[in-house]
Amino acid sequence: MEDTIQESAYLLSIAYLLLGLIFILLALYSIICLWKAWKCRQFFPKIFYLFILAICCDQATYQLLYLYEVITAIKQEKDENSQSESFRIIFFQTIYVPDAIFFVIYFSLFWQFLIMMHHGRIRTGSISVGKRNWNPEQANSKVRIILYLYIIGQGIVIWQFLAQELSPKAIMFCDIAVNASVPIIVVTMVLYLNIKFSGSPFVSNRYERSNNKIQQLLWIWILLRIPQLVVNVVVVIYNDDLIALMSGKLKVTFIEQLLLILFIVGDIIIVQIIPVLMAMSNSFLRALLVDYSKINQLFSVENLSGESNVSQIEQGKISLQNNFRDISVFNGLQLSDLQIKERQQQLFRKNNGLGEIKIATIKNNTKKYTIRVIQFKELSSFLIDETKQEIAQINQIKKGYKILWFDFSECNMYLLSKFYSNSNLNNFIHQNTSTGNNVQFQDITISYTNKQILMRLNIATDLIKAIQNLHDQNIIHGHLNSNNVLFSTKFKIKIVDYGLRAIKKYASLVNGYSNKNGFTAPECLNDKGNVVSQSAIKESDIYSYGMILYQLFTETIPFYNIPQKDIVQLVKEQQSRPKIPESLNSNIATLIRCCWQQDSLKRPNINQILTTLKQIQANLE
Repeated sequence: MEDTIQESAYLLSIAYLLLGLIFILLALYSIICLWKAWKCRQFFPKIFYLFILAICCDQATYQLLYLYEVITAIKQEKDENSQSESFRIIFFQTIYVPDAIFFVIYFSLFWQFLIMMHHGRIRTGSISVGKRNWNPEQANSKVRIILYLYIIGQGIVIWQFLAQELSPKAIMFCDIAVNASVPIIVVTMVLYLNIKFSGSPFVSNRYERSNNKIQQLLWIWILLRIPQLVVNVVVVIYNDDLIALMSGKLKVTFIEQLLLILFIVGDIIIVQIIPVLMAMSNSFLRALLVDYSKINQLFSVENLSGESNVSQIEQGKISLQNNFRDISVFNGLQLSDLQIKERQQQLFRKNNGLGEIKIATIKNNTKKYTIRVIQFKELSSFLIDETKQEIAQINQIKKGYKILWFDFSECNMYLLSKFYSNSNLNNFIHQNTSTGNNVQFQDITISYTNKQILMRLNIATDLIKAIQNLHDQNIIHGHLNSNNVLFSTKFKIKIVDYGLRAIKKYASLVNGYSNKNGFTAPECLNDKGNVVSQSAIKESDIYSYGMILYQLFTETIPFYNIPQKDIVQLVKEQQSRPKIPESLNSNIATLIRCCWQQDSLKRPNINQILTTLKQIQANLE
């Protein structure tokens, strides 16, 4: 090659050398992923990582081979026709073979996604997933045959190209057809699946996150097929020039050389390296290798015993009982050791609540505990496992409430926690109200003395500090209200009922549980179902705090006895808020209005609220 024409080949060989080294590293790491996938029961994750290894090896081989061809071309060890043919094969192999392999990767990932969509849905209560008459897992053998036939067909096409039976344009038209079909097929099927399964919730939050992770990578890869399709069209039009560029025979300016090289190398980085890196991330690997054979393994709660041990966990069985505190009284505690009594006060019962809250004592011990009893007919192993993890997380919260012991038996789930004798804030507010909490006042004329206002301001200050404690530990309550604000024996605020989203979501499906009400922030009312989930932010708790302030100073429950769908319309669409009496202290009224603003960004932060409360107290003293 002439010295003036060799620059492009030099530059491209350096770029290909770096890419080759990257693909070698990716191939080594893909072996680790493949080894992990090989230990799981599913077939398609094995194919998925096997062909990712194949694509890394293919690219590393041909890019290092290009470096070799450039060196031999400089030394003029081959004739010109032989060199041109070598560069032609390398160029089209680095484009066509990865695309052919990616189709196998897409297909295996999509089929795994299909199987997980089918198995990852709750099949209990009113949710009748069994109505589906087609199980994708039953079609695995047929799908494997189709996959094998595709691989054989692509092998024949590549062999025909190497034997010069197929022209470069013919093989690129074949590649264009494959790249155009993948987005159309996958988009159509994914949208169809999401519509088909829209009425059947996932078996657990953790499983839903895994499914979403897989779906996210599918969408990214589909979008990346579009630029690859454009590259294929350009290659068909300018294939002779691009091959000439690779062989160092294209007479262009230096800037034009750089742009063409960026075009070739950028395509490899964006369309191949980035998705491969995403597929080999730890988070995606965990999501893909979920053992769906255990997903819908339902346990009758009547058959569960609380005597599982560590060896059962290692064998994949479920440990049903955990002690999160090193307190001797809970070591080896059995359900039969508890004496459970009904609450005497009717105000402790709530419609559509998360089970019933009762009082329990341990044999030979007079100390009282609060026990929540939730009735279920059956629970999946995933749900039990996720509940255990969430309880462990709750017990790590500093100055938060603790779940001292839990168990599953006798058709119930039991959660034992500390007993607070002074009841909750809702009962405290209405204990001297003759109408109780059964009426939404039409005309509020309540007024308080300075002493009464100061007492309520102290409660408001303690409450916002308790919220601050949770937020400092990145805990968002999401459905804060006066019923889950308790008083300790020293009348200190204790916020409870945060976390446990998995079991709450399940209870909403099978037991009608709902934690959306007049205290719920507008951004949380749009969540699907009756349970506040991922849309809750710290400002959502500020909104709920404003509603609690309203109840605290007016003795009126916001939007009481109004159906949830009407609350959504009032709060979200009409931006309606409860009436604040004119007799209420103007500074307190202003604080309430600031807290429950529609725009979450306009709500005050905790420090601003504390400063305002302090100023109001100072003015009253």
